[in-house]
Amino acid sequence: MHRQEYEKARKSGLKVAKAAMNRGEYPYLPVLDDITEQVEIIKEENLGVIDIPLDQIVGTKTQGRTNAFARNFMPLLEEASEFATKWMNLYKAQISEGIRDPIEVYEYLNHFYVMEGNKRVSIMKYVGANSIRGRVTRMIPKQDGSKEIAIYHEFLYFYQITKINNLIFTEKGGYETLLKHVGVKEEWDDELRKDVLSCYERFAKTFEANRTRMMRLTTADAFVVYLDYYGYDTMLKTPMKTLKSEIKSLEDVYISFPKKKSLQLRMDKEAVDDKPGILTGLQLPGSVLKVGFFFDKTAETSRWTYNHELGMKAVEKSFGDKIRCYAYYDLGDTASGMEAMEDAVAKGCTLMFATTPKLVSACTAIAVKYPNIKILNCSLNTLFGHVKTYYARQYEAKFLMGVIAGLVAENDRIGYLADYPIYGAIANINAFALGVSMVNTRAKIYLHWYTRKEENVDQALLAQDISIVSGYDSMIPNSDGMRFGLFDFKSEDPKPIAMAVWNWEAFYEKMIRSVLNNNWNRDKIKKGEAINYWWGMNAGVIDFLTSSKVPTGNRNLAEALKKGIAGRNIYPFSNEIYAQGHIKKLDDGEVMDPYDIMNMDWLLENVVGSIPSKDELVEGAKKIVELQGIKKEDRNRL
Repeated sequence: MHRQEYEKARKSGLKVAKAAMNRGEYPYLPVLDDITEQVEIIKEENLGVIDIPLDQIVGTKTQGRTNAFARNFMPLLEEASEFATKWMNLYKAQISEGIRDPIEVYEYLNHFYVMEGNKRVSIMKYVGANSIRGRVTRMIPKQDGSKEIAIYHEFLYFYQITKINNLIFTEKGGYETLLKHVGVKEEWDDELRKDVLSCYERFAKTFEANRTRMMRLTTADAFVVYLDYYGYDTMLKTPMKTLKSEIKSLEDVYISFPKKKSLQLRMDKEAVDDKPGILTGLQLPGSVLKVGFFFDKTAETSRWTYNHELGMKAVEKSFGDKIRCYAYYDLGDTASGMEAMEDAVAKGCTLMFATTPKLVSACTAIAVKYPNIKILNCSLNTLFGHVKTYYARQYEAKFLMGVIAGLVAENDRIGYLADYPIYGAIANINAFALGVSMVNTRAKIYLHWYTRKEENVDQALLAQDISIVSGYDSMIPNSDGMRFGLFDFKSEDPKPIAMAVWNWEAFYEKMIRSVLNNNWNRDKIKKGEAINYWWGMNAGVIDFLTSSKVPTGNRNLAEALKKGIAGRNIYPFSNEIYAQGHIKKLDDGEVMDPYDIMNMDWLLENVVGSIPSKDELVEGAKKIVELQGIKKEDRNRL
């Protein structure tokens, strides 16, 4: 019996070895000493005895008897050999008692190479075991700029926290993204580790059963892609039937991995056709378009929510009985967002506006599940192709605020208070600085962040002898403070001198009308791309107002510039521009590309200050920076 098992194992080995030779590949076990001969190993670390996934044991440490095994660890030597006799005796011991003694292995780049115990590995692989106990020495290579070693160093950080070694990623950022989805950055306990591995094993079983030949990604790669769409918390409660359906819905994403979707910016309202279409007459008489609005906070606690709620109420009024709006508040994560959106679907909503990037994952999950629901998420530079996104070019109004600030400031010191270092925010700061320099080349803009830890903004402004400040973009209803827009910091009555005005009604009305007139699909998302509406003054989404405190001549100048921007004749980011350190960013006579404006991660040379990293921010700001932070490292790590 044992002889027959050896012959079966040997046939498997001979088949694999022959196939490798036909492909011109080395047919035997890879040798770690050969692999690392030209690699600088900076440290060897003893991991003790751990469970080793057998599919990650890929070779042997030294030459030894490497030619006794094929690449799949199945034996190659004749049945009459001493080697074969030892293999069969060991197989008998495994069947009757089980192999208990740990093997000796070296780990390199999250793969394992056997120092002692090759036959035990061979037998355990033959019987279909999942893992084997082994005493492991880890060999850590020096960073050399290669993607493979960079991914491995990301794994080392992941392993330090989780003690999980059976997830293999092929692209950088996979381990960090998984940690972000689970949401625990300190050392995992046994219960959390068990839960995550349980989720992964459920996913792996379903994914591998439905994998196609065109999918080149690992199961771990696919797992993180799934979490990007559906989240971790919801997966714990997902039935296997639903899980299978959700994995199937992501087939196109898996096939195209790791290719990223291209972002198509729509800069003008004309990108959306809201004129009556030829199918308009097919609408049922008296039918009502049901629209869901989703907010992460309430209008009483958030300026952002307040502005979007104004837009919602305005379209309710303008469309009358043609639409019905459902509002959902305090949705701070994917799970609550999905629950609210499911409720909106049950109520019959076929158009949804999620007003915060915090709900991007909820939006994509619902969009994949309900492909006929039209969903938009208020975020910038978001590459999920199932969902359209939208934002406003606030930097156009900020440029005009800078012009007024430069004209009315009593000295050459002007303050700017920013909130989050995310897409669009840096363009706002720099546009303001350009506006100031247009009328006052000596002035400096002193940048401070509301969300930076231990930053006393008032104290800093006083110390810098600043009077004119650009602050919050709007106020919360019924609040006592009037310090928003451009205001006089030293005044006892700091009402806004000038301000940028959000007008989301203009966007929502255009989108709702396009749906009512059956023109939504005129701007259909194509495979491999994502659509982002980034509208400005020419679309009426952003406006700029000045108070009577501003001298008439200054107001007239601002109005003339405003007309030029709205008419697309004046561009704030044009002509010669220098960043801090006198680094040229734009040549004279040029206009900056919108994608470069959106992705700005530098500050103009007349700005005094810096862009904070996520670790410098208060806890409440970190979530939004993980999603939309302008610094890549802030989006990829906890």
